[in-house]
Amino acid sequence: MQVVVFGAGAVGSLIGARLHEAGVNVRLVARPAQVAAIQADGLRIEAGREVRLVKIAARERLEGAADVVLLTVKSQDVLAASREIARASLDATVVTMQNGVRADAEAASVLGRDRVVGCVLYLSASYLRPGVVQPAGWRGSLVVGAPFPESRDRVAAVRTLLAGALRTSLVADLAPARWTKLIANLSNAIPAATGLPLSQAFRDARLNRLAVAAMREGAQVAMASGHPLEAGARGRPFRLLAALPRPLAFILFRRRLIAQFPPGNGFGGSTLQSFQRGSSSELDYLNGEIVRAGADAGRPTPINAALLNRGQSVFRTRRSLSAEDLVAGLPI
Repeated sequence: MQVVVFGAGAVGSLIGARLHEAGVNVRLVARPAQVAAIQADGLRIEAGREVRLVKIAARERLEGAADVVLLTVKSQDVLAASREIARASLDATVVTMQNGVRADAEAASVLGRDRVVGCVLYLSASYLRPGVVQPAGWRGSLVVGAPFPESRDRVAAVRTLLAGALRTSLVADLAPARWTKLIANLSNAIPAATGLPLSQAFRDARLNRLAVAAMREGAQVAMASGHPLEAGARGRPFRLLAALPRPLAFILFRRRLIAQFPPGNGFGGSTLQSFQRGSSSELDYLNGEIVRAGADAGRPTPINAALLNRGQSVFRTRRSLSAEDLVAGLPI
């Protein structure tokens, strides 16, 4: 089986490396600087004191045969990437690995519903410089499912492929996992807007409350608009958050957020990395999704609307906001 990781930044490169180490014939398609560094020196993975150098094939263009394409571009680039796959005439299974909930439909609108398999990532990594990525940990996990009835026959093979490298579960309905991950990603706008790593942002009482408020609002809107969250351990905290009175939610989840990112942890999330690299923003697929769902359900979404608008302004002006400016006027 020949596998292509299309859009191999931090997470895509890490997944490609794990597959390569599992014996899969895999090649990365990435930006020129990333490709040049990998071709010259290999892919360097720095996980704490452990450093791995992975000699893996890397190309700038989507070319050659492929049985599976792991699509790891950002959400806002899915349509363009899908068109590139179509132009390359690859009759491959395409696995969407984006944040948000729209990637499956967008890829299928170009490639057809029968070719698209969905995957939710519970795996984080930072892009340090070309050819060097830093995972939050080697473990991670994936959830795989068929977003459309037409692609069900392809799911088992994708699950078998990915399970050789990462813990992978197969679900009959992927939508709850998509929405649960979306709620978890709503706080990505905070480090992106302020430039602070999550460990520092969550220790600021104002930003911590903002993060909790955004996720609480998002969970309430998702459930009110007919989008259930995962039934197991991943979805349980967000279902609880939606039901708790706001003061109690702030108390309980403040500690949870702080515990996730110990002092000195420099991870800031994928949206901050996009800002730092001068790339476009995926906030419209994160906080923007909650704003749209809220409008459809007749529920106000002042927290996520503000994070969307202020975050997009930061991307436009290239000027970060202080914590005071980011929370100004918000009901937290």
